Amino acid sequence: MTSTQKDPVLVVLQLSGGNDGLNTVIPYSDPLYVDNRPNVRIQEDQILPINDYIGFNSNMAPVKRLYDEGKVAVIQGIGYPHPSRSHFRSMDIWHTCEPDKIGNEGWMGLAIRDLDPN
Repeated sequence: MTSTQKDPVLVVLQLSGGNDGLNTVIPYSDPLYVDNRPNVRIQEDQILPINDYIGFNSNMAPVKRLYDEGKVAVIQGIGYPHPSRSHFRSMDIWHTCEPDKIGNEGWMGLAIRDLDPN
């Protein structure tokens, strides 16, 4: 018998480097966004609303389509206590989820191994 059930897929989209997070997932109805970004803000007619507060940059249209299909989640406000002011140490913490020691394995590898040890 043929099975039509597909294995679940997890894709993590991490935009590093020069990505401007506030112009990717845009808090367009927050007056502080408008007031503090007079020259670099995305104009409202270029925003794909997610809800009444945030929206995607129009260049994220393919991601917005997946979001509308329930295949993408937006997770905001992620951080860790006592953030490091070192870019390199902060990236290490983000990749390993080890804020108090130097990690030697990434969080995604650990999660996948816990889900399926084989």
